[in-house]
Amino acid sequence: MPKSYQILLSDGEKAKLVNRIENDFLTAKASHMRYAERCAEWMKKWEARVSAPQLGDEDKPNHTVPLIQWQCFNKLARDLQSLLGDEAEITARPTGPEDDKVVRKVGRYMTSRVFDQMEIINPLTIFEFRRILNGWAAAYRPWYKREFDVLQGGKRSRVCDYEGPGFFPLEPDDLIIPPERGVTSIQDFSFAIRRVRVTVDDLIRGDGTLYQGTSDPEFVRRIIAWAKMGDIANDYTLVGQDPVRTEREKSEGVDYDTFILGRRAIWLWEWYGYWRPLKKQKRDAEIDDIQKRQEFEADWVIRFIPGLREIVGVQDLLELYPKMRKRRPFVESTLIKDGTYRPKGFGALLEDLEDEATANSRLFTAAGELSVWPIVFYRPGGGFKPGVVKLEPGTAIPTDEPSSVNVINIRPNLEYAIARQQDILAVAERVTGITDQSLGRAVDRPNAPRTATGQLALIEEGNVRAYLDSTVLREDFEQIITDFWDLDCDLAPKTQPGLFFRVTEEQANGLFDVKQGGAFMTPKEFGGKYDFRLKFATSVYARQQRKAEILGFYQLAMQNPLVATNPKALWVLTNRVAKEFTIEDFSGIVPEPPDLDQPRQPDAEWTDMLQGEVVNVNPQDNDDLHLLEHNKQLETERRDPERDVQAIGLLVKHILEHQQQKRTKMLMQALTAQLVQNITPPNSLASMYGAGAPPGLNWAAPYVDGTQPARGGGGAVSQAPGNGDIPAPPQGAGPQAVGSSAAPQPQNGMM
Repeated sequence: MPKSYQILLSDGEKAKLVNRIENDFLTAKASHMRYAERCAEWMKKWEARVSAPQLGDEDKPNHTVPLIQWQCFNKLARDLQSLLGDEAEITARPTGPEDDKVVRKVGRYMTSRVFDQMEIINPLTIFEFRRILNGWAAAYRPWYKREFDVLQGGKRSRVCDYEGPGFFPLEPDDLIIPPERGVTSIQDFSFAIRRVRVTVDDLIRGDGTLYQGTSDPEFVRRIIAWAKMGDIANDYTLVGQDPVRTEREKSEGVDYDTFILGRRAIWLWEWYGYWRPLKKQKRDAEIDDIQKRQEFEADWVIRFIPGLREIVGVQDLLELYPKMRKRRPFVESTLIKDGTYRPKGFGALLEDLEDEATANSRLFTAAGELSVWPIVFYRPGGGFKPGVVKLEPGTAIPTDEPSSVNVINIRPNLEYAIARQQDILAVAERVTGITDQSLGRAVDRPNAPRTATGQLALIEEGNVRAYLDSTVLREDFEQIITDFWDLDCDLAPKTQPGLFFRVTEEQANGLFDVKQGGAFMTPKEFGGKYDFRLKFATSVYARQQRKAEILGFYQLAMQNPLVATNPKALWVLTNRVAKEFTIEDFSGIVPEPPDLDQPRQPDAEWTDMLQGEVVNVNPQDNDDLHLLEHNKQLETERRDPERDVQAIGLLVKHILEHQQQKRTKMLMQALTAQLVQNITPPNSLASMYGAGAPPGLNWAAPYVDGTQPARGGGGAVSQAPGNGDIPAPPQGAGPQAVGSSAAPQPQNGMM
């Protein structure tokens, strides 16, 4: 059984906590309900649902202009395309020198953890929608186990298919915080209450990690009976006071309050707040008695059933999350950073504009109906039945005197209504920054730009506002990702070979081992500290622009001899062009050519060795320089307490290869010199004087005037016109005296 960290309390201490929780709830209820009701109004406008007409107004236009709806749709699409589109990934930046070794691996792990294992896309969509509509959104972020029942050998057992950080968006109705000035984070409030529905089975399962005392048979009987009574008894404090949930359920067309039979869920409160624990030797004391209680308050989570006034779990967040700074398991994000805890969203920014646009549109419709259905005046004595008559298509009304009927056609001037509607839409675009141009729609307003340059200028200006919103979203989401990493570092199983995650060879890029389609994060690697960055996806416009830029560079590079004569460079450039055009199998069609045999710097070789790669020496390396640098690197790494033993072994092997190559080069140099001396012609100056002879001077060569130099004895000097003093060759220089004018003698009668 996993450790539960449950704190056992006396009945007196539980009674004090129950009173504290109920008082906290009543204190925060009024402000909570005001905010929830505003969120319900924005939800109603998002659903574009109208209220029932008043008596006598049944025939009047009552449609709405869904301004909030279409702006939220567009904003949500833009944000999700940036977060989850093509090429979006999570990257890590190390905060310490030792963390740089696995930074690429950590980034790929977090990308797999968040998008593949946590399956965060759908929850993140809900979270972002509430952030856009309400201006603020929160999610529950616990360490979470997903379990289910299976049959193994005919016996029921529970298995876990995921263990790690959870991400569950919260309804505005379900998170209650106090109205405290100057607080901008849920971590800093004196308390926070999360309302959650739990099943009876989850409550009484008895694993001990969340609840205590719920496996008692008497408690099980009471909790089952309590669940059957429904929400009215379960959460008596908020019966009928879930405005956002009620408004959303109206659009579903389901009356949830009528379903009573077969209930197996109850409402539970999780109270997160500060409480001063009793000292171990004390059994009871007043809440603020610092003589009998601890000096400092503890941040506790207490699970409480409000209807039964029963505490079913008490835990200290310091024990649950010992190394995390943000221990309360919540994350939140705001649309605008204006210094308030809950700033305005699209609902608050556009509600007045939507009401104005709706009223103007209804006036437009009413005026149009008047132009279609004329007003009829008639003389009462003309045979027409007295009274107000409503005209309908296909209606035939008999009359004795048709000339007594006067039909008046109304031709309303709708230019004002059209201009007013366009003005309202323009104001909405200025508020949100989402324009028709940025959404790819044609502009029909009178002042719309008519040239391509003007359109591009407006799109670019619209992107400035989009960049502001995306920056705020990215910063908040990066903090959420950091919380996920902190949870993994704190609570992930520290077993060998580590925690598996999926990654491909191309994504690893050779920087870490990839086995069976994945890699392992070791406990040591979880000890690093990183700043995480979210790389936004590339938009369609940016992708087209990048295609044009890389094609331009490709054409320029092809004119450069350094590139045109290098097969490796040509393949790399062509492969990048293919990727920009989403051709992923180019490397399979045209294999990558081998690397050119080029020397590398010692630092680059050492970096590869730290990544576990074997580096071979290059014949063109400066061995003395490489040996000097590598010996310094070896000495530095050996002094490191957490030295990389594998890299040291690779470096020692590389140093020995350099030493062997250096000796081989020296030997080859000596052999080459000896070989040159042996193959030099005997009548050459080199054969007489060795390596010290002046190059290009041949004793057998004739003088400038065509005469041959005279034979000289040992040490004799021959004089020749214009030739200076040339020493005679040494004795024994060859079978024929150098400088002799005599012709060679034939042997055996033959030349």
